Amino acid sequence: MRFPIVSQIYYRQGTLIVSTIALVFAFIFVIQHMTYTQTSGPSSGSIRDAVDQALESINIRLRGRVSPISSEYNLLDLEETDPRLAELAAEKCTIEWMNADRLQQDHPCVIETIRRRYLHPPADLDVPYNLVAPNKADTSVGQASSILNYLGNQTKGFFIECGALDGEHLSNTLYMERTMQWGGVLVEADQTSFGKLLSRRRKSYALPVCLSLQPYPTQVTFKVTYAIGSVQESLTPEQSKESNMLTLQCFPIYSILLAIGQTRVDFFSLDVEGHELRILKTIPWHKVDIKTLAVEWDHVGEKPLIDYMGPKGYYVFGRNTVNVGNDLFFARNDSRHR
Repeated sequence: MRFPIVSQIYYRQGTLIVSTIALVFAFIFVIQHMTYTQTSGPSSGSIRDAVDQALESINIRLRGRVSPISSEYNLLDLEETDPRLAELAAEKCTIEWMNADRLQQDHPCVIETIRRRYLHPPADLDVPYNLVAPNKADTSVGQASSILNYLGNQTKGFFIECGALDGEHLSNTLYMERTMQWGGVLVEADQTSFGKLLSRRRKSYALPVCLSLQPYPTQVTFKVTYAIGSVQESLTPEQSKESNMLTLQCFPIYSILLAIGQTRVDFFSLDVEGHELRILKTIPWHKVDIKTLAVEWDHVGEKPLIDYMGPKGYYVFGRNTVNVGNDLFFARNDSRHR
């Protein structure tokens, strides 16, 4: 998988070029003043002063013309193992800086922070699952079967499940993973549920974070309530002190995909108790390839989701209407069955 080349590389190359030009100018000044010395005879101190003035003039121009590191990144050209990625990310990379400066979602610092601090690797394939109900094949309430039916029972696909709970109860992806050899990413913000998720020995990546409602990392207050926990944006001082309020780190979903090197997704399950539309709006759709989605509409409503996804190239191919899984099923227009 190829990873980002960032503009710092161009910045450094540009700085080298400009520095070379500066040296050439300094050399020209020396030659000019040496010629002048032979004809008019100024002191060597005057020559040094002239050269110093010339270099200072060039330095001023450099400071004025060489721009700081650009904020634009294109994360598709650096190899994942390229040491420059970690080097660039480590130069100033702290969680405080990342949040305060609202680093864009493909910034190397954001990607490296996810990898180093939050990303848990899949359990080995030969490690048995540790499930509460191992004989229950499909723990979803219709989502898995609907998506697989649409995809023609595709095997070895890739999913993202946001709102993964404990990795088993009401999981929309466990059947895909166990039976159809899928892999993917499980995102769960509730730390207690996430601990249980890790104990299930899922064969997918896992992160104990929330999804950002902005196209950059954020730190938020999260209300911990099993299965219905959510990001809280408007709290009174008294509410913020309640014992079930947790300060939590959030990342854009695109950042998470970049951190694992996977922007092609067969199924995206999104259930985050009311923030679904805002999360969808953070996605740079021209940079990802998402085939199908199951999006909970209880809190948002069907129409806003359909109105947003339509212009992005998606249509509704089904619905779930059970009281624990009111989802709209979206698919890309170019994947429509004939």
